[in-house]
Amino acid sequence: MTLLKDIANIVSLVGTACGLFSRVPQVIKTYKSRSANDLSAKTMFINIFANSCFLFYMIVNEQYFIMFNCISVITLEGSLVYMKHKFKHMKKSSSGTSLVNMVPSDDEL
Repeated sequence: MTLLKDIANIVSLVGTACGLFSRVPQVIKTYKSRSANDLSAKTMFINIFANSCFLFYMIVNEQYFIMFNCISVITLEGSLVYMKHKFKHMKKSSSGTSLVNMVPSDDEL
């Protein structure tokens, strides 16, 4: 039974690392593009709520590795919510001209 618990602990660590690092690319992409239009605020709030519930459970049960993951996910999701609020509008080109308006229509071709 001890071997099974050791394997479960290793699997838990791997899952915790994957869960944590799965959010990082989205945060970086959103920050670099300065656009969060495609992100669902409802999904982010659900993730924050779910991880807050998990965090409470992990605090009571003293599961420190998963507790760290919950705190990290809440922080990353919170930063996405902040960026969604901050970067409300789609970024235009450096000239201030919308790039969408520069594409010719089918009639012009």
